[in-house]
Amino acid sequence: MLRIRTPHGAVPAILLASILPSIPPGSARAEDGDSTLESVVVTATKRETKLADTPISMTVIGAEALSVTHADSFADYARLVPGLTAIDSGPGEKRYALRGLQAAGEPEVALYYDEIPISGLPGPSLDTGSDQPDIKLWDAERIEVLRGPQGTLYGNGSMGGAIRIISKRPDLSEFAATTEAEGGVTEGGAPSWGVSGMLNVPIVLNRVAVRLTFYDRHQGGWIDNLERSEITLRQPSGQNQNFEHTWGSRLSVTLAASDRWNITSVFYYQKLQTGDSFETYPSFAQADNPYVSAAFVRTPWDDESAMANLISTYDLAWASFVATASYQNRVADQSLDTTRYLLSLFGCTEFTWNVSCFGPPIVPAVSYAHEGVMASSGELRLVSKSEGRLQWTTGAFVQRAATYRHGQVAGADADGYIDIDPATGIADNRLFARTNYDQFNQYALYAEGTYDVFHGLDATVGLRWFHSYRSDQQIIDQQFFPGAPVGPEPFQSFGESALFKKFQLSKKLTPDLLLYAEAAQGFRAGGPNYPGGFTETAPPYKSDSVWDYEFGWKAGGDDGRVMFTGDVFHIDWSHLQQLVPTSLFSYIVNAGSARSDGFESEIDAHLTDRFEASLGGSCANAHLIGPQPAASDASMQLYEGERLGGVPKWTANASALYRTPVTGLLSLSGRIDYTYQSSRPTVTPTQSPAYFVVGASNLTSLHLLLEQREQWTLGLHIENLFNAFAPLSGQALDSNLIRTVTAAPPRTATLTLTTHF
Repeated sequence: MLRIRTPHGAVPAILLASILPSIPPGSARAEDGDSTLESVVVTATKRETKLADTPISMTVIGAEALSVTHADSFADYARLVPGLTAIDSGPGEKRYALRGLQAAGEPEVALYYDEIPISGLPGPSLDTGSDQPDIKLWDAERIEVLRGPQGTLYGNGSMGGAIRIISKRPDLSEFAATTEAEGGVTEGGAPSWGVSGMLNVPIVLNRVAVRLTFYDRHQGGWIDNLERSEITLRQPSGQNQNFEHTWGSRLSVTLAASDRWNITSVFYYQKLQTGDSFETYPSFAQADNPYVSAAFVRTPWDDESAMANLISTYDLAWASFVATASYQNRVADQSLDTTRYLLSLFGCTEFTWNVSCFGPPIVPAVSYAHEGVMASSGELRLVSKSEGRLQWTTGAFVQRAATYRHGQVAGADADGYIDIDPATGIADNRLFARTNYDQFNQYALYAEGTYDVFHGLDATVGLRWFHSYRSDQQIIDQQFFPGAPVGPEPFQSFGESALFKKFQLSKKLTPDLLLYAEAAQGFRAGGPNYPGGFTETAPPYKSDSVWDYEFGWKAGGDDGRVMFTGDVFHIDWSHLQQLVPTSLFSYIVNAGSARSDGFESEIDAHLTDRFEASLGGSCANAHLIGPQPAASDASMQLYEGERLGGVPKWTANASALYRTPVTGLLSLSGRIDYTYQSSRPTVTPTQSPAYFVVGASNLTSLHLLLEQREQWTLGLHIENLFNAFAPLSGQALDSNLIRTVTAAPPRTATLTLTTHF
């Protein structure tokens, strides 16, 4: 028998520690010889531009900030970005949100690793945006977070914005190696450790180079599943159950084929495993311990990703010709607790199941899924280079993604796991099983041009033609109710085409002040629904889209040490996709309209060579407007004025950094960061049993670094400095029928030692 559980043993990757870990200090790339804020170079518009000259609301986190804050995952860097939030169920289980746009279906925020557009796992209802991968940030060059619709250049799933995580490229001229070792302790939890490494080797000087990175992380858990005497149902008790073990590698190869032609290939691999879910159960919290689970089964998450990217850039003198190809293969195994739902079918609860009612014969029960996505994509684009009043970008994009999901509901074994026969793939004590195979193809042509209309007044027009096709084949392997039909159900498909637009005016009033105004569209593709377990067909849902009306500014000081950026926006969202529960299954429908009004603002100041400070904030008042479609279930009825679920209205962040020399070679740095997120509803319909409000969160972190220039760095990083219970998101799943909250870890102190060779 194959028992699905997460191993506690560490991968023997530590044997490779001789080539291992760290992010060397650096920043988002600036022009040579210029380190001011206004000189930071980005590629958000698919051409190199200065951040100060780029009319997009965006935050750039460079390598230095990632290193100083010991940022290793989404949860670490999201705190540095105004308005960036997530519905969070743990590592690899997040739905990102910007500007308050959050709903079921395709992602609202496009995610790119280098030039790889990420395709989502199918989930139980083709909710492909809910479990975004979280590749560790070791040796990342920078992160660009673009706020607002990016439909012209980034296409499907970028209605709220886009996140671009860009890895460091091989250095063609110099050998380099970096290692890092870390150890940490969590208040009330288990210890943690990790190792990382980077090796850069020029194979042919100034022509070919290889860059290899490796990391291995073991994060100790802090959530306890305590046995409760008032419940006689079997309970898998234990402490620190939500441990995480992640290891991975990245290989980059760059070939300078000629002075005009550059080819880079990037290969990613990551394996992530958790012990149990990261959700806490507030109704079972103890006075001195809010980090308590009340699941009746073990809920591990196993997540394996392999990705490849080929980027070819050829200088045609009048334009750059860029060709990219990417591949993504991701497989995940998830176990959820469905015990309370099965009990409810018999009118029981965990407190009464053996006292005043006759409960189901097979509990506790696990809802288990083995699912995956395999996607390939390609893009060809021309980016103008010649000086002149017209600058343009044009391209073509194609992506083919195949997903599968094999779901089973079965009784748990004595330890709380699901047991699966490796020969047949069938779980012991199985109650229900279905398999889904889906195909999602998309094709696009796009063009964006900017013309200097009059004395630096730039007018931009962007267009993207988009066609998508999605299909689903569902097979019922076993029904809950004996005698109900099994086998393949009717094949379903849905396709559509659309043209999306962008219009913008921008003007540099002075060398240090940029103003812009735009109207831009973003969109998400539609598709067929899973029929669920009790129906043969389900109606499809069509694409939803937004129009964003925005005014923004970027202002800098005369010396380039201060930058003040911001924007105000008004977003109209039409036909928004919403998830509607029905028994144990859910499906997606098009609801009415919604609106989000708000602002984002940041101030970054390098006040002296030793002292830096930043302050950011955002507001997104996202709510339903106008009439909403009638729902057959009154608890799912939407009404005008209801806030969109899963997103806070307010966010704020602040940081301060101070450096001072200790001796000729030694320096000491200290940085403090603060992050605030206001409360948020879990879902949109206020009558839903799953509706409740998750409280506000406040988090403070402290980072101290002692550095000997270009040799070693000793760091102390304290996350959640004041040990606050900081809720990040919540849900009340229909399969669980109980409220859960995902919170930031308790106070965690990590000591790191980084060496450079």
